Amino acid sequence: MDKAFIDRATRISSFNLMSSDFTTLTYKKEIQYIFNMFFFPKFNLNKTLDRVEKTKLNTLISELKTESAESFEKIHKYPLYGVGPGEVTLFFLLNTAYLGGGSSAGVDLIDSSGKYEIKAVKVSDNRIATGLGLGGTVPLYGLMNRINNLREILNLSGSSTEISEGLIKQIREKKKEEFQSIEQEYAKLAGEYFKGHKVIFINNGTNKQKRGLIEDIAEVRMQDIMIERVTTGTIKPLIQLRSI
Repeated sequence: MDKAFIDRATRISSFNLMSSDFTTLTYKKEIQYIFNMFFFPKFNLNKTLDRVEKTKLNTLISELKTESAESFEKIHKYPLYGVGPGEVTLFFLLNTAYLGGGSSAGVDLIDSSGKYEIKAVKVSDNRIATGLGLGGTVPLYGLMNRINNLREILNLSGSSTEISEGLIKQIREKKKEEFQSIEQEYAKLAGEYFKGHKVIFINNGTNKQKRGLIEDIAEVRMQDIMIERVTTGTIKPLIQLRSI
């Protein structure tokens, strides 16, 4: 018999769990046990934490990745409706944490230390986070029209709903004052969206060593926010991360 085939065929990638199972502490210990037993059998559950702490969490995340990079990818991108990368990992590693669920706007994780939004991002060498979005309730249509008007005045490519990062850079350089006014208004709206809770920025890039680690935990300020691009009916932000 082909043992490699049997191992592949019987490899577990997900369990019969629902998103709602992660929005309370009812089955917290049971879920931690299941992930421990099937994904990370060498991990000592006594190491799990009682509150969000960046350095300690990253130490545990690194330990999970060392035990099994394959299992870590499964938990990092665990297939639950409305649950993003990294959220199930934090549920597993935090004893008092549960997920917010789709009805809790702007809050993805509730823990003994507070409420957090979780953003899976790519991070540049100069600590700028990309690849995230704002909630659908932020009114951006007017600002999108103003950006598109500048694009048309400059006779640039793109469309009213798709203006790339490269085109935004050209608009920023060639229509500096006009674009600065738009970006300030956008930062104000985005700042209101992020107001009232901290954001956990999780690395979701292609660098295997950094992927899954927490890059920053912070309240996002207006001065941290810039415009990256216009796409799929929204304006994507750039966020300047502060911690190293």
